[in-house]
Amino acid sequence: MSNRSNWIWMAFIPVIPVLLLSGCGQSQASAHAGSLPRGVMPAAQACKLVVGKAGPGFFTGPEQVHLVLTTYAKGEPVESQGDVSSGMPPQTLVWVVEVHARAIHWDHSVPSGYKPPGQPDTEYSVVMNARTGYVSDHGECTCWPLPLSEVGIVVSLPPTC
Repeated sequence: MSNRSNWIWMAFIPVIPVLLLSGCGQSQASAHAGSLPRGVMPAAQACKLVVGKAGPGFFTGPEQVHLVLTTYAKGEPVESQGDVSSGMPPQTLVWVVEVHARAIHWDHSVPSGYKPPGQPDTEYSVVMNARTGYVSDHGECTCWPLPLSEVGIVVSLPPTC
């Protein structure tokens, strides 16, 4: 190598780690900032609707919230792990909101003979109309994290939204 090419490499070597790490530590919440379709609520608002509507004690030690903006036809099967219902038209824009906590305490009806898991459920997820906030599907499991990245850009928020 010539002295000139050595100088060029020496000038860029300190810059390479900065370029590679420039996206690290940034919140993915900005992924949809300013680029949402008209009338779609921001991720933080969808998060607050789910976390804020939970009654006292519903979440024990909430730790993280993941959201993805997608269509009902893509998001509902991911949230339900394959069980597809007809809660909304397939192309309806929805937020799939997944809350991870140390435990979920959801007092709801269960089928006769249901045996609760040995460990408490730690994930609660919903499919919410991204314009109206209407929740058509919701459930709990020990399946953190759902494969949300398969259907859109994942936005990660703290449990305070």
